[in-house]
Amino acid sequence: MNNEENLKLPYHADIPLFGKILDDLKTSGKEGISISTLWVNIGGTNKNMRSFTINLGKYVGLFDSDGKKIWLTDFGSTLQYMSKDERGKALASKLPEKYLTMFKWIRNDGELRSTEIKRKFIETWSKNISTPVLDRTVTTFLNYCDWLGIITYQGRGNQAKAIITDLGKRALEISSQKPPTQHLTPQEIGNIPVEPTPDTHLSLPKEAVFPIIIKTRDRIFNYDMKTELDLKIIDTVIDSIKDDWSTSQKKQQSKKENVKNE
Repeated sequence: MNNEENLKLPYHADIPLFGKILDDLKTSGKEGISISTLWVNIGGTNKNMRSFTINLGKYVGLFDSDGKKIWLTDFGSTLQYMSKDERGKALASKLPEKYLTMFKWIRNDGELRSTEIKRKFIETWSKNISTPVLDRTVTTFLNYCDWLGIITYQGRGNQAKAIITDLGKRALEISSQKPPTQHLTPQEIGNIPVEPTPDTHLSLPKEAVFPIIIKTRDRIFNYDMKTELDLKIIDTVIDSIKDDWSTSQKKQQSKKENVKNE
């Protein structure tokens, strides 16, 4: 891998700003909002960190932008109903390849100093990366994982150290124990777009224990309930649909009010 490829990794980001972007986009819908409106909404006054922070969001697959507008990805839109721990586990299971590798270095040792992570980075991927870029690249990764709650990042300089958390220990184990058809979180499953079928009757496997189908205009959720945990998954999907309905009602009401005011 050459130095140019390494630069594709985020090498600077404002993590508090990152969280504000994610929170604000939760109410923007699939069409997103203009970037200028976003900065007004969240008070993103540090212009130098804006593009770096958006690049981190794009890299981890949570939001995307065309330079004028910004919007949540399908995966990013599933996070709004999750607790902090659930979000941490979901995002840990979706870490980009290099982030996943670096996270495993920490998990395997329990804790690692940032200098050790940098050494492993150079040995694994590149000896040509500049020191400032390497420092920022690793620091951005560590700050992001700390935000997820899968590590704690303590200290500064050569004494800085990443320590695996209990959530970090469980995050990938839970993901790896899922059968291939269940790698997605409940929210992701509910948000998978499915082409509508021409038949009004939707068939279910004969061996299903307690099958259920939830069909909306945008998606079909087909699930077999076997345990109490599955009931929680169904509740999550229903809550997602309720929120979509509430959002659509607010938009319709806003349109009516605009028409009246014209």
